[in-house]
Amino acid sequence: MASLSQIAVNSRHSGSTAGAAQRANQRRDLIVMVVLAVFMVALIAAYLLVDLSGNVDYVLGRRLRSIWAFALVAIAIGISTATFQTITANRLLTPSIMGFDSLYILLQTVIVFLIGGTATSVFGTVGSFWLEVGCMVIFAVLLYSWLLHTQVRVHTLLLIGVVLGMLFRSVSTFLQRMIDPDTFMTLQNTFFASFTNVPKELLLPASVLLVMSMAVSWYDHRRLDVMALGVPVATNLGISPRAMRVRTLTSVALSVSVATALVGPVTFFGLIVVHLAYRMLRVSHHATMLPTVALIGMIALVGGQLLVERVFQLDIALAMIVEFVGGLLFIVLILRRKPL
Repeated sequence: MASLSQIAVNSRHSGSTAGAAQRANQRRDLIVMVVLAVFMVALIAAYLLVDLSGNVDYVLGRRLRSIWAFALVAIAIGISTATFQTITANRLLTPSIMGFDSLYILLQTVIVFLIGGTATSVFGTVGSFWLEVGCMVIFAVLLYSWLLHTQVRVHTLLLIGVVLGMLFRSVSTFLQRMIDPDTFMTLQNTFFASFTNVPKELLLPASVLLVMSMAVSWYDHRRLDVMALGVPVATNLGISPRAMRVRTLTSVALSVSVATALVGPVTFFGLIVVHLAYRMLRVSHHATMLPTVALIGMIALVGGQLLVERVFQLDIALAMIVEFVGGLLFIVLILRRKPL
């Protein structure tokens, strides 16, 4: 009896110790988020106010629109990547790596091939935005619908993503060869991400769509914590994995479509910010993960743009830095993984 009492005491002691460690980790994560928020505000202030001369109203207004676009892209790409990795149970995959960027280029090519370089004048800037977002959401949900039915090994997912990306690029190249050179020059401008030339009339509709998408992700953040434990555990705890995948995949498709239609393809940005969040946080709850990836994304974009403008004097594009760093990170993560 004494031994049983001792076991009970030890169990309670272990439980209280684990609870104290959990609370300490949560406090640490909160401090990390506060520090990131302060750093982000400092970078935004520097971006807005440094070298503010000439036509102040015009320059400040243009910079504020850039900050707005940065926020939309950081939130959309960061949070969609985090939730996508949760439902696929793999920290290597992102919607862009799975062929989403190639799909964007294919859609742009098809629109220009069918309508010509006057697509914007035909539909208008806002109309073209809605057309691109609608097409990408529909195609993305259809493209990734196989995720709703089966769990596939990671190397199979990567192989499918590579094959689909090659297919989309091949079709795009074929169509581009039949487009006249002048129209192709117009089309080529859409192939590269541009964070500072977002039309101001697109910011409000993009914000509305993103709020809808983020509302779904935040509504499901506790369910995503359960999904991260694995499908069998989630099922036993009363979560419907299929319903979760439907909602999450639709939310991811909408978020990535909005960000891609705004600035263009950014393949590795989500991979960078999400893995930085994994390194910084002790507790991988989505209630802290989702705001953290958004904060890191804002810091990366605003800080990167400051670097491009003040250090490199606009001799290099921010998208090139993001893709270079993200590509290196992806190679490192592939090499560090155990055999699949």
